Amino acid sequence: MKISLSTLEDVNDPELQTYLDELKKRKEQAQVCNNEEVANAYWREIEAIELNITFIKCFGHLKAKQYRTAWNLLERCEINCKFLIENSTTEFQKKKRVSFIQEFIVKFQSLFPYCVFVSPGFKVGFYTCGICGHKVRPRSRCKHKKGKVYNGQLCLHEGHELEPIEISIVDKPVQKYSVMHDDSTLDFSLLDYLMEVLNCAFEYWDYVKTKMSFPRERFATFTSDDLCPCKSGSYFKDCCESKSEIEIPHIDFIFTKEIPDDKEKIKFPY
Repeated sequence: MKISLSTLEDVNDPELQTYLDELKKRKEQAQVCNNEEVANAYWREIEAIELNITFIKCFGHLKAKQYRTAWNLLERCEINCKFLIENSTTEFQKKKRVSFIQEFIVKFQSLFPYCVFVSPGFKVGFYTCGICGHKVRPRSRCKHKKGKVYNGQLCLHEGHELEPIEISIVDKPVQKYSVMHDDSTLDFSLLDYLMEVLNCAFEYWDYVKTKMSFPRERFATFTSDDLCPCKSGSYFKDCCESKSEIEIPHIDFIFTKEIPDDKEKIKFPY
C-alpha cells in the first residue's frame, strides 16, 4: 500500500492507521516465527512512519503557535531519530525522511527562546535488559546492546530501585521537555515569522545568524537599568547606551521559494 504522508489530513486518514495496524500484525507474526530480519524490517518501517506523523503534528502545533506542545514533540522526534539511525542504512534514512527530520529538529529547536530547564538526579539500584531481563553488571552483561533492535524489539535498559537525589537547574538538559519558563513572558517572534512563510512540514529552509546596526534613537524605550539590546548580558548604561549605533543579533532566513515582499522587510524587534 502506498500512502501519502505530508499533511495533518494525511495523518488523520483512517487508512493510515489501518496500514500501521497491518504492519504491526505482520511484525508480531515474524517475531513469533523468530524471523529476525523480517521483524526488524517491519520495526524500521513502523518507526519511520510514526516519526513522520509526530513531525507533521509538531509542524501543526507550530503553525497554531502552541509552542510548548511542539517543543515536546520535537524531543520525541529527536529520540526516535536516534534509534532509527542506529538501526537502519543511510539509504533508508533518506528515503523515509529520517535524515531530513533529524536536520530540521535541530533548526527548529535553535529558534526557541527556552534556555532554563529542570534536571532531576536519581540513584539507580540496578538495570535490567529490556529484551531478556538480565541484570546488567559491569562484568556480567548479556548479548544485547542498548539501542539495538532484536527480533523487532528495541533494547533498552530498565532502571530499578530508583532513589531521587537532587533537582538541578541546567541550560543543556537530558530531558528537553523540562522547561522552566512561562511561555507568556517569552519572545517567539522568530518562529512566528518562519511559520507565516512555511506551508508544509517538509519544505526546505535555513538561516544565518548575523548582526545588524541600528541608530541609537531606535532604542528610546530602553532605560539605563535595562539589559542591553546587544544581548551581552550587561546593563544598557554599562554597555551600548552612549553609542551612536547599536549592533544587535539578527537572523537571515533562507527559503527555496519566493516569499511576499512584506516578508522580505527587516523586522526591528524593539
